[in-house]
Amino acid sequence: MIKTLSTKKEVTLKEMSIDDMDFCNDLQHICQEPDGGISIYGLNKSNTAWIRRGVEESDDKFIKALTETEKIELVALVKKHNTLGE
Repeated sequence: MIKTLSTKKEVTLKEMSIDDMDFCNDLQHICQEPDGGISIYGLNKSNTAWIRRGVEESDDKFIKALTETEKIELVALVKKHNTLGE
């Protein structure tokens, strides 16, 4: 499925297996700190995994050319495209 980001870049989304989606979801760790705050670890690694597994031709050159805003938007599109019944 071809989608267009808000910056007009076109991407082709792929169907992901349940195992790939589980892998991407499990990369993030949410921890409560001793002071009561919450920290999220692995966010960049998780976003990269969603893009690599969910977007065609998503090599290093493609990912490095994306802004942080584009990465966040793209990950949301990949998740929406691959989530059924949740």
